[in-house]
Amino acid sequence: MAVSGDLYSMPLPELLQWLGGNGRTGTLEVERDKICKKIVFEKGRIVSCSSNDPSELLGHYLVARGQVTEDLLRIALDQQAVTKKQLGMTLFEMGVLTSEELTRNLHSKVEETIFSLFEWEHGVFRYEDQAITGKNQFPTDIRVDDVLLRGVQRMDEIRQIREVIVSDRMIPKRTAKLPPQEVFRNKIARRIYEALDGERTIADILLHAHGSVYIVTKFLFELHRTDLIELKGEQPAAQPEETALPAAVEGVAPLFPEFSDEPDPEREPDAFITPEPADPEPAAVQAPDPEPVPERPEPNLSPEEVDTALQLARKFMSEGEFDAALEILDQIYRKNPNNESLRRLTREAEVAFLEKARKHYMPEGKVPVLARPLDELETEDLSPEEFFLLSRIDGTWDVRSIIQVAPIRDVEAFRTLKKMRENGVIELRDPE
Repeated sequence: MAVSGDLYSMPLPELLQWLGGNGRTGTLEVERDKICKKIVFEKGRIVSCSSNDPSELLGHYLVARGQVTEDLLRIALDQQAVTKKQLGMTLFEMGVLTSEELTRNLHSKVEETIFSLFEWEHGVFRYEDQAITGKNQFPTDIRVDDVLLRGVQRMDEIRQIREVIVSDRMIPKRTAKLPPQEVFRNKIARRIYEALDGERTIADILLHAHGSVYIVTKFLFELHRTDLIELKGEQPAAQPEETALPAAVEGVAPLFPEFSDEPDPEREPDAFITPEPADPEPAAVQAPDPEPVPERPEPNLSPEEVDTALQLARKFMSEGEFDAALEILDQIYRKNPNNESLRRLTREAEVAFLEKARKHYMPEGKVPVLARPLDELETEDLSPEEFFLLSRIDGTWDVRSIIQVAPIRDVEAFRTLKKMRENGVIELRDPE
């Protein structure tokens, strides 16, 4: 059986409850803004989850939590390219992670990927019954009822966060008040706090921290609530699109559970973490009464207009102008994400663009350097992606290394670097 739809017609809690309650075995794909997350079910239980969101890949997940550095991640990815082994196993063989640390991080990453779906107000889904084939080296076994319990709590937290942090273009600035010491003891909290220079937007900080929207904005929300930061008005967007922030409720959980590497022996656990329900087998959780659902936006283009745009994109692709084709496809993707022809052509255009970019626009062995003084660039209206990539250009890292450590989809990173090269912001040199 195959089912598809959107999160307007079937909200995520209802969808998960239907799959778990009916004991389905198959794969659920949920997609928004070219980010696709896959959840594999076996007899109604979640046994695997994956995502193409760079911030949710294992390497960036570990960087965000201070367990590896960007330099170490780059070395591990280079080694992985040779051995063809999974990154987790590569880090284990390098002695960076123990088996227990690897298993714990993979399990936490899977949970965060699933719970992050509760932040999505819109998106499309596709589910198909299918037998589970192959053996997962790091299996997961999660009850849907447990996901709903924590997911609904996250929805409540997100609502209140969204009332304060209304855009990722806002600029947080530290106040004179000093934060508690646990901010500096927790690596991810310290990384975020030290990035608060009064100039970076929240979108900039998200990339700098390699963190998820929820983790970063929840921490900033608590800093604001305790008068440790103030939020300056929105910075004018450098691009028409902006990273979507989660929407929605009341009662944000305590500040630091997500940031703790190990429990603090000097503090009671209840001071930081909301206790889990004591009953190991809680009763089935009912999906919450639906909140008023935002009105579903109508597609900007009619089916005929979409077909015309697709024909133009194909024409550009036939001429080797893959970036131009992607510009057209991007314009219609947001309002038509469930159009299979559009999704398939977008994937084809992205693959073709990346192949050409690696050979011609931005060869991976070349070293990018600034073509203009840094103080001059600081006055530019840079996008978060441009800001991050420029911050990693030091005259020694090649294109491959910069792409590897960027928590940005490869295609968007290459398009951004290509644009900056064409605009005279950077130039390429041979490695010394």
